Amino acid sequence: MQFIQPSAAKLNLSLRVTGRRGDGYHHIVSLFLRLPPAEMLLIAETQDGQDSVRTQGMEIAGENVAARALRHAREKGLHVPFLDVEIFKTLYPGSGLGAGSGNAAAILRWLAGAEEGLWRDAALQTGADVPFLFSGLPVALASGVGEALEPLEPLGGVFVTVAFPRWTVETGKAYERLDRWYGNAYPLDETAARVEAEALYQRLRAGEFVGLLPNDFAPYLMKSFPDYLGLFELFDRTGHIAWGITGSGGAAFALSTVPRTVPWPPNIHRVLSIQLTA
Repeated sequence: MQFIQPSAAKLNLSLRVTGRRGDGYHHIVSLFLRLPPAEMLLIAETQDGQDSVRTQGMEIAGENVAARALRHAREKGLHVPFLDVEIFKTLYPGSGLGAGSGNAAAILRWLAGAEEGLWRDAALQTGADVPFLFSGLPVALASGVGEALEPLEPLGGVFVTVAFPRWTVETGKAYERLDRWYGNAYPLDETAARVEAEALYQRLRAGEFVGLLPNDFAPYLMKSFPDYLGLFELFDRTGHIAWGITGSGGAAFALSTVPRTVPWPPNIHRVLSIQLTA
């Protein structure tokens, strides 16, 4: 028997890095926004004595995050049957939407059923974005490495446009470059970053104009890829209330209170348009 499991993604409405840990992970403060499922997993138990995790639509280099989730769940002593998992991909790697983390969260939620509390550690061990996507929360203020989640009310009635440029950003290398850019002296500490994120959330809830959203990766990404500046000018000119880069790059996105038409330049590979409901 095969099961269909939807797989969600996320946006970072804000992203502040407040410190680097000894294990290489970074402390962050971020406003996470859950996007509706855009990918799908087809799951079936297998008697082959091993897992099979594969993708359709695009190839994924290195260990698939969903396969890593299965490994960590077994290491935690959780009951995980051997599975055949086919992932139907539509969101590009290196976009900052956490699509791979969404795949991992989807398979962990399928395995967890009603006992999700037993599976949260496996979610955290799998990756920093996985706990939020596993949680099912629509919006959260995240801290720690992304595992400490404070639920917030949905941003209902907001229209989201995600633009996938023809360049991508590898997360590990992005953090290495971020450390060099700031010299480990990041712009905000945790307290200031939380105040900023909470104020930003209230402004977005009220539909106020914000402009460029705070993301510590943005300064060097805009220097490395100057076409971001043209995209942000385009978002401004077409009546959006906020725009920015999600995660460590490379997708750009914008928010509006009504649908907007954007004349996309040739450096945009694909566009995703979403209306968020309460």
